[in-house]
Amino acid sequence: MLDSIITPDLFAAAIRIATPLALAAIGGTICERSGVVNIALEGIMLTGAFFGTAVVLATGEPWLGVIAAVLAGVSISAVHAFASINLRSDQTVSGTAINLLALGVTGFLMKLWYGHPGTTDQIKTLGSVFTFDAPGGGVLAEVWRWVNAILFTHSPIVYLAIIIAIVAQWAVFKTRWGLRLRALGEHPRAVDTVGVNVARGRWVAVLMSGALAGLAGANLTIEQVGSFTENMTNGRGFIALAANIFGRWTPVGSYLASLLFGFADALQIKLQILRGVVNVPPQVFQALPYVLTVIVVAGVVGRAVAPAASGVPYRKD
Repeated sequence: MLDSIITPDLFAAAIRIATPLALAAIGGTICERSGVVNIALEGIMLTGAFFGTAVVLATGEPWLGVIAAVLAGVSISAVHAFASINLRSDQTVSGTAINLLALGVTGFLMKLWYGHPGTTDQIKTLGSVFTFDAPGGGVLAEVWRWVNAILFTHSPIVYLAIIIAIVAQWAVFKTRWGLRLRALGEHPRAVDTVGVNVARGRWVAVLMSGALAGLAGANLTIEQVGSFTENMTNGRGFIALAANIFGRWTPVGSYLASLLFGFADALQIKLQILRGVVNVPPQVFQALPYVLTVIVVAGVVGRAVAPAASGVPYRKD
C-alpha cells in the first residue's frame, strides 16, 4: 500500500501545488521585510486568477493572461499600499478589506461578463517546458522515471518560482537594495535620517508583493486548473502567510515551507483517491493542510522573530 502512495507523481504534485503558495509567500516576505504586513495576499491571488483567466478567454493567449494577472495584482496591492503607507491605516484591517473586496468584485464581474456565477469556460493553458524520452529498461529507467516526473514535467511558472526564490534570497541579503529593505522593516527612522525615502521603499515592496501574488493567481488558473472558479484560492493566501512565518521571513525559507504545505495537500489528494483502501472519512484528509498550518504556526510562534517595525505605520514627524 505504501508503494501506491509514495510515488514520483506525489512529489511532482507537491511542487506544483506549492508554487502559488511559494510565490505569494515570497511576496509576503519582501513586503514584511519593508515593514508592511500583507494580509491581502488571498485577495490579490484571487484577483490575479480572475483577470488572467478573463484575458485568456478574450485573446486565447496564456502569456497575455499571465501579464494581466501580474498587473491586476500590482493594481490591487496599490490600494493596500496607499491605505497602509500614505493613510497609515491598520494594515490588518486594510488587508482584510481587500480580501473581501476581491471576493465581491470577482463574483460580480463573473456574473456581469459571463452571465452566471461559479466557473468560467476552460482556457488554453501553459504546457510543460520539457519533453524527454525515457532511456532503456532496468534500474536506469526506474531512476529516470522518478527524476523526470519530479523535475521535468512542470509548466513555466513552476520553474520561474524556483528562480525567483533564489534571486530574491540573493537580492534581500546580498545587495544594497536588500540592505535598505531590511532596514525599512527594522529601523525606518534610521533609514530616513540617511536620506532614504521610507514611503517609496515600502511602496516598491508592496507592489512587488502584489506582482508575485498576481503571478501565483495566474499559476492557479493558467497552469493548474484551466478555468476560474469563485473563491478558488480557498485560503491559499493565508497558508502563504504561514509559510512566510515558518520560513523566517526569507525567500528560500518561504519556498521550502511552501513545499511542506504542498506535500501535505498532495498527500491528502492521494489519500482521497485511495480512500477505498484507507478506511477514513474524506474530511480528515481535506483538513490535513490546514491542520498542518496551525501546527506549524503554533510551533514557530515565539521562535521566529518578525522585523521590528513590521505592521507599524511610519510617521516622519
